[in-house]
Amino acid sequence: MTKQTIGKQKLFIITGPTAIGKSSLSIEVAKQIDAEIISCDSMQVYRGLDIGTGKITKNEMHGVRHHLIDIVDPSEEYSVARFVEDSKKAIEDISRRGKKVVLCGGTGLYINALLNNYNFASAQKSIKTREVLSKRPTEELYQELLMVDDYSAKKISKNDRKRIIRALEIFYETSEKKSEIATKSSECKYDYRLIVLSKNRELIYGGIGKRVDQFFEDGLLDEVKRLIKFCDFQSMQAIGYKETVQHLNGLISFDELKEKIKQNSRRYAKRQLTYFRGMKTEKIWIEDNFLPVMRGIVSDFYEK
Repeated sequence: MTKQTIGKQKLFIITGPTAIGKSSLSIEVAKQIDAEIISCDSMQVYRGLDIGTGKITKNEMHGVRHHLIDIVDPSEEYSVARFVEDSKKAIEDISRRGKKVVLCGGTGLYINALLNNYNFASAQKSIKTREVLSKRPTEELYQELLMVDDYSAKKISKNDRKRIIRALEIFYETSEKKSEIATKSSECKYDYRLIVLSKNRELIYGGIGKRVDQFFEDGLLDEVKRLIKFCDFQSMQAIGYKETVQHLNGLISFDELKEKIKQNSRRYAKRQLTYFRGMKTEKIWIEDNFLPVMRGIVSDFYEK
């Protein structure tokens, strides 16, 4: 243990691409160290979005308490800034009750923001600015973002209208680049182990295919029918939901729907791994024998 970590709150963090088995592994780790789990998933925060997000069920939790799942309605927006605030509160609550903390989820941006203590205080939202930007074509907005904040622009898809508008909104409201605000961080206040799970591409893609097939067996179509009134909100832009809305509106066939979800999930997994590799945060990669290796890391981390 170094001087820098003495007295700091310990966090054990499990991340990795979609469908790799993070949730079940986090349960085993939590039981090993008497911990509670904080979800780091940008879509599992929404109530009612259960099947398509692969949300862990009460039975699957095996009595381990989870936080930041089912905390907002599908009509609400949820941001990185709110995650940082909510997760800090959860960490304090769990620690106060004498439990250890495990974080689990595949939204790398959330984990990065928490560990690097990103400062979002000056990035307030402006409805007026957003309304003005929303009247302009996506391509034009993207080109403008390239001029004012090229670093952020290169991290955003040219078709991701919502994130493009948000980055421009931050710039025009604060006169600061979104990328610069994100890097205004102080020393990490936590002592942590960040575990990134990975496998070869064929195994990851195979797991995704089986998971998507299971979604439909579990009733994804009926779930989206119940949620379709929210189709214009952020929550329903999640993979699995936006494609199913297209199918229900008669734009694609059922076979096309399944293949499209699998394809978009594979692309998402690839983006996740790219993001994890690019994180400057210290991390440990595990590519085989997940649970035995992780248990050893856990023991070493908490015994030092």
